[in-house]
Amino acid sequence: MFLSVGVRFEANVEALNMVETAGNYSKHRRVPYLVEEDGRLKTVYVPALSGESLAHAYQEHLVREALGLGLPVCDDCRRDEFYKSMNKVHLKKKVNPIPDDPRDIEIAIVRSCVVEDVGGFLYAEKPPVRRSSAFQVSYALPVKSVALFATSEPQLHARHAQMDSSSKKGNASEQMIYYVETGTALYGFTFNLDLDAIGVSAITSEPILDEDEIKTRREAALRALFRMLSSAQFGAKLSRFFPVGGITEVAVAVTEHPFVVTSPIYDDYIARTERRLKVLEGLGENYLFAVATGEKVPEEALKEAMDYLREQGAF
Repeated sequence: MFLSVGVRFEANVEALNMVETAGNYSKHRRVPYLVEEDGRLKTVYVPALSGESLAHAYQEHLVREALGLGLPVCDDCRRDEFYKSMNKVHLKKKVNPIPDDPRDIEIAIVRSCVVEDVGGFLYAEKPPVRRSSAFQVSYALPVKSVALFATSEPQLHARHAQMDSSSKKGNASEQMIYYVETGTALYGFTFNLDLDAIGVSAITSEPILDEDEIKTRREAALRALFRMLSSAQFGAKLSRFFPVGGITEVAVAVTEHPFVVTSPIYDDYIARTERRLKVLEGLGENYLFAVATGEKVPEEALKEAMDYLREQGAF
């Protein structure tokens, strides 16, 4: 089973993905973006959130959901440090001595950690072993039709320190000003989850775990997505720049084989996704398509998809 989610969210005055600090100035991530104006294409630079940022947040939620269901998570991932068995130092924490056969290395890692099972890994020593992530996430980019209204603007802040003449040393300042570049936009991103890849070898395509544990890991993966979207706990600087706004639309497609919803950066993404799914139906593939755009809230659409997957025996 394959799940694909298109998400639109409004974020005003957010600092969700900062990329560089120059002196006292923190810059927001920006990307070149093609938009159409007066019938002509032009490139503009817009605020954005990287897929890496969203993936990190998802895996943090996956850690908590997996532990809550009694599933194994390695020590590195429990600390939200996703080294992913990148070398001998980290792999030996899971299996020592390290096997010579790549298949045995993959089995040892998958059995030891749900995050590396779902999120993939690259062991870059000899023999190298690569496991693709079962989930995919796009950049979050402004919706095309309103991209020209997306902005990034620095905000001035100041830190103060109370210092009397006896404690003031050298050039120590009692006040420091700094700038944080904040973004404002209606963003859209896509998240995909291949449930059939969880607990299954990327080398042999054979199950590594028993059926019950595979189903429990799938449930943890779905719960993590639900929690990430419902709580809006993704991105940086949430403590003082929690975005003003929230999720405005969600479209969830569940299919038997890989299928990706049309990107939510396009205004007609729901209608186009429905048309594409109808074609699949004509080819004999069953699906569920749940949408939250008006009275229905995002959590209802996500729960509808989870209930459908449970009925289908996915978990």
